[in-house]
Amino acid sequence: MAIAGYPLVGIVSSVTGREDQVLSIAFRALVIGLCGLSFFSDRQKAWRSADAWLFVFAGLYTMKLGIDASYDIDGASDALVYAVLTSMVPAALLGFSTNKWSEINVAWALFIVGALSVLSIIWLQYTGSNAVRLDNTERVTLDRLNPISIGHAGLTTLIASYTLIRIYRRKIAKIAIVAVVAASVFAIYLAAARGPVVALACCIVVLPMLRPKFTTMILCLLCLAVAVLALAITDITPLLDKLNLTTIGEDRSTTARLGSVALSWELFQQNPLFGYGTQLPLFIYPHNMFMEILQAMGLLGMAIFIPVFVRIALAVKFLADKRLVLLPLLTTQAIVGAQFSGSLWGSAFLWIIITVLIFRFNVMRSFELWAHRRVMWRSYAQPGRPVGSHKYRITLPLETSMRRM
Repeated sequence: MAIAGYPLVGIVSSVTGREDQVLSIAFRALVIGLCGLSFFSDRQKAWRSADAWLFVFAGLYTMKLGIDASYDIDGASDALVYAVLTSMVPAALLGFSTNKWSEINVAWALFIVGALSVLSIIWLQYTGSNAVRLDNTERVTLDRLNPISIGHAGLTTLIASYTLIRIYRRKIAKIAIVAVVAASVFAIYLAAARGPVVALACCIVVLPMLRPKFTTMILCLLCLAVAVLALAITDITPLLDKLNLTTIGEDRSTTARLGSVALSWELFQQNPLFGYGTQLPLFIYPHNMFMEILQAMGLLGMAIFIPVFVRIALAVKFLADKRLVLLPLLTTQAIVGAQFSGSLWGSAFLWIIITVLIFRFNVMRSFELWAHRRVMWRSYAQPGRPVGSHKYRITLPLETSMRRM
């Protein structure tokens, strides 16, 4: 619900005509309650799996939001409340509950919630619902749900579907998953938002590296070859127009984002070390994660985020080696999507995925190190000693050779 549930709120509020804030507040409270339930029901909370750099980064960013709010800067107070309640609190509760993480269960939850979202969007589109709107580029949007959220809902459902189809062999389950995959792809096409499309392309490129398997690489290369052939023999101008890739100068969304990034860079230059502040005049936020870090926290914030980013890369590689692809692909989607839209204080998806990823990586790596040390300890135990004795001694090869002499 924390990752894929918000589009459902947008759909319900668009169909019923209710205020989005009313349903959104109730939904966020439900998410915090469910995250708290998972936290307090875990008797072995992963306290040791916490990451110092991530907590320092989150603490510094929260402090910057608090400073801006204390100076009554427009939007800072709302951003502080939103960031703490909808992003950081659920992320921390879920991070400390990673001992109960199950990739299959989470994939099923994302699959069910995402399927409801994409199927509802397609159904509303083809039934001619009054909640459906078309913008100036013929992209599907709802009264309370923009095309970017629709596209990311489809991509999240695709990732969950891929995770499940690798596991389940029953024909009925596969048919249902394939049907949802088709609906998700079509929802991404209806939304035609650049961020989800680029994130999908990055996931396809990353997939062979996550799973260095010959058949996977061959299938990806075949898909790439078919795509290149199809683009070579057909006129793709309508598709480019659909994605706003041929009318950048006339696209108000693109020009606004370029202007916000340029303004954010100018504000960063005013205070390169500590940053200008969290709120961007006129544009609210620069729609780019790295540019927003520089603007809000300066080079100090970026220096703290670099170890976090390195930890993310290590975690993605570690989980991929275990053939666990859900978190690595969701992380790719979250980080790539954050370069096109959204803000740090409003990206609950990004905060939750990164936190759970790092915590899960620390838990699994700690368990592996503990198991390895225990095996090595027993391997070098002296004969005749009782199991569990503190008098076990590791005999080095050099020491053994000295005794023989």
